Amino acid sequence: MTKRDLDAEFEALRGLLIGLRRADDNGPILTIEDVVAIERAPGLIEGRIRYIDERAPGRPVRTSDFDYETKQMAVDGPEDAADLLIVNLEEDLLAAD
Repeated sequence: MTKRDLDAEFEALRGLLIGLRRADDNGPILTIEDVVAIERAPGLIEGRIRYIDERAPGRPVRTSDFDYETKQMAVDGPEDAADLLIVNLEEDLLAAD
């Protein structure tokens, strides 16, 4: 088993997400402004996504916290984590419509 470089993976995740804009047939849903690490521990980075809610009046900036960890079985690296985080954000925003 290879040792994972969590810091490098988190930086790759940031690169995949920052500036990403999601839309559907009704127009923009969200735009990701930033992804930051708010706490680091062995095997775990607690992160925060800062994004614009494109559907709400005034396009407010919102945040969503997440854990990026080596023991997480649902994701296998930054690409999978990015896909999962985007889906979760979209579901939250669309549920509010």
